[in-house]
Amino acid sequence: MLRKLLRLLKPDVDMRSSFVIPIPHCFNIEELPSAASQRSQIQELIRCSNQPLAELKQTLDPLSRHLLNGLAYTVGSALGSEPPTREECLTAFSIPNKVGLTAGARAWSKHSHRSQGKTSGAKDSPVKRNNKGQIKIDTGWWGTPSGSVSSINERGLILFERVVDNSSWRNLHWLPHQVLVYEARVAEGYGMRWSQDRSVLESGGEVVAELPSWTFRGFVEPMIENGHEVGWKHHILDTQQ
Repeated sequence: MLRKLLRLLKPDVDMRSSFVIPIPHCFNIEELPSAASQRSQIQELIRCSNQPLAELKQTLDPLSRHLLNGLAYTVGSALGSEPPTREECLTAFSIPNKVGLTAGARAWSKHSHRSQGKTSGAKDSPVKRNNKGQIKIDTGWWGTPSGSVSSINERGLILFERVVDNSSWRNLHWLPHQVLVYEARVAEGYGMRWSQDRSVLESGGEVVAELPSWTFRGFVEPMIENGHEVGWKHHILDTQQ
């Protein structure tokens, strides 16, 4: 969805007639009630406008630009800010540490256990076995990082693509001390976050013109009741029930 949206917003391509603003959806998270009507108004404006999308976007108010970017509209949405590109997200995800493990793979190593366990209703399902007849271990939605550094990095990249290229919920919101956070989740609620420290823009009383780079912040689990209390550990969610 993100790639398609970026292509449609290119200034040299006018695809107003075929462009439909995506409607964010995600397990256990909802937009503000006014989001649907606001999005419909912008969609109608696009249909009636003679301007290319990129030019039209520059004339819109912060909320309209936010929605046009395909972002969710919630109480904490950072209106007026731009989300990172896929390339910026990938760059931050791929920064290696001293042993060569990428930021994303390192975060995966610390997070993977949170979604392990059987899927809801799995007790009634047949036992799964591999080609040797051995019972398969349920490794959760994220899987288990193992093997060489290069192998973990490669599998971490697959997870990046699984989330970013299939995200159905994207949002921007603020944390204390002017930290901007970008969040991308798939429909089941699993996702990733990146952050950008905007406090450095006014460091030492001087205004810095260039925005700081985005930093990979980590993985996120589906929103559940008492999530903080249980450390966001849960069985894999079955959103079809």
